[in-house]
Amino acid sequence: MASVVEFVALGPGGAHLVTAHALAVLQAVQHVYYPELGGKSQARELLVQLGIPSEKLRGYTLPMSHNRQAALEAYAQVTKEVAELAQQEHSIAIVAEGDVSIYSSTHYIATQLEARGISIRHHAGIPSFIAAASALNISLVEGNEMLVVSPGKVSQELLQSVADGGSTLVIMKLSQCEAELKALMPHFAPYLQYYYCEFIERPNALYLRDLEAIQTHPFTYFSLLICKLHPSHTNR
Repeated sequence: MASVVEFVALGPGGAHLVTAHALAVLQAVQHVYYPELGGKSQARELLVQLGIPSEKLRGYTLPMSHNRQAALEAYAQVTKEVAELAQQEHSIAIVAEGDVSIYSSTHYIATQLEARGISIRHHAGIPSFIAAASALNISLVEGNEMLVVSPGKVSQELLQSVADGGSTLVIMKLSQCEAELKALMPHFAPYLQYYYCEFIERPNALYLRDLEAIQTHPFTYFSLLICKLHPSHTNR
């Protein structure tokens, strides 16, 4: 019988934010697969910090391209390799940065494994925007407010909905909408408080609240923006 493949969330990046349960799973399995982006891997660095033996680590490359075909081919190759090991009853974990259920590339691998008849199991982690709010000492949502999470997309309508009150907007994958977002932000500056966060909870973490500082800083791949109604407008 094939073994169950474990999908393990690493959280936003700090070793102290990996759950005890996730660490126990990583320590127990024979193989740990992690993603590499452009020849680098934050996930591998974190796994090493956690004391996972290097002989257990298996990297797979995710192409840095808007061409989804190359990424799909990478997922298919990992799926094939993992499925063969699972059929041999090897114990396997595939890690995800952040949480496995929020914009995680591991979803594509999980879906393909299930299509091959391989069982999977998810192990939750701390999403990056939850860790960001904690690091900033702010409340993400209160009372009956809505939380809207947008992946690399922004519009005047989205920001206006925050300015109208009743919602908080989190924009992820900022490098995909940098020019449009920076053009819109000054217009809503009287009404909104912006929180720019990158490499959250890592040694090189950066948190910016000043609009000019955010506007002049290049957005990185591992970044997000929290948009909340400015405190001076909360009782409009």
